[in-house]
Amino acid sequence: MELETVRRVGKELLSKLPWQEVADSPTVRYYTDWSKFEGYVPVYNVEVERRAGLCEVVVAGGVDVGSCRGVEVREGGDVFKYLSISSRILALHASALSRAVYVRVVGALERPLVIRLLGYAPAGGHVASHVVLEVEREASGSVVVVAESGAGVMHTAVVEGVLRGGVEYVLVSKAAGPQYLHSSLEVYSEARARPLVTGGVMNTVREEYIVGERAAVEVVGLELGVGDSRIDHLVSVVNVGREGRGYAKLIGVARDKSFVTQRAVGRIAKTGVMSENAVEGVIYIAGEGAVANTQPVILVETGEVAGARHSAADASLDEEKEFFLRARGVPKSEIPTLLITSLVDQYLSSLSDSAREVVSEIL
Repeated sequence: MELETVRRVGKELLSKLPWQEVADSPTVRYYTDWSKFEGYVPVYNVEVERRAGLCEVVVAGGVDVGSCRGVEVREGGDVFKYLSISSRILALHASALSRAVYVRVVGALERPLVIRLLGYAPAGGHVASHVVLEVEREASGSVVVVAESGAGVMHTAVVEGVLRGGVEYVLVSKAAGPQYLHSSLEVYSEARARPLVTGGVMNTVREEYIVGERAAVEVVGLELGVGDSRIDHLVSVVNVGREGRGYAKLIGVARDKSFVTQRAVGRIAKTGVMSENAVEGVIYIAGEGAVANTQPVILVETGEVAGARHSAADASLDEEKEFFLRARGVPKSEIPTLLITSLVDQYLSSLSDSAREVVSEIL
């Protein structure tokens, strides 16, 4: 749809759609506090600044494009091509959308392509960022999408598109104010997804990977809750084509007084005959006031599958391992930090060298 149509449809659907289709189980409640996204006023024409010397696209109401071989960027074009306006938060995003950016990767990336979606504006403002991403078969390398928001500002960001070539896709949601990040990608090759979610009074991330015939998606993600931040991260890997492969492992850390929810959903549709899917969740609570939960779920809609499994684990140390560390001079007060560092290192080690350099700077 064109932007003018999207804004009109978004405004029409605001009063008709719920925040989400189904309340979270086991109790009827939301892991996202949707009240945090109410009462903000759309802000347009946010100033854009780009860091020199990087292969970077900056989106903040407008767009500033860096120099990068193998990448085509332009403003405008159709939006909601690969994603429907199916919830109130997406309708709110659509109603506030002033510009969209189309990014096409057509060749090998010599260095990571960084797409920065910035939600910085005066307090009380709502910034909407939207990217249509298309990666062609000849493409390779790393695409790093970083969504950021400032304190007192609401930021909604959408990345929709298709991965026809095999790339590393790093999705980062780093928030201060309330931030909603939605990524929906069709995959027709082999994709390595590496999401990172940290900070925010309400940091909600929705990722969808639609896996085509003989395609594969591997997701390794990290939720890092600190202070009084609240995180709700949902990753869905859906096999719709024959003989596809899906895998998702989420590593969650909640320290201080943070609240972290991670959900990895693996689904094999009726058309995903002889596909395989596996999801895992690992969680660690490092603080008396912290709350965290993990919900790996498998949904299988066909009787012909190559494999399907799910698992959940607590990353806490048992008494024997804690005694082992303390006997070797590690103070008890430092053990949580040591374990958190180990979990973060697990995530960082899954990144390519070039993408790790970008993400390490954020962490």
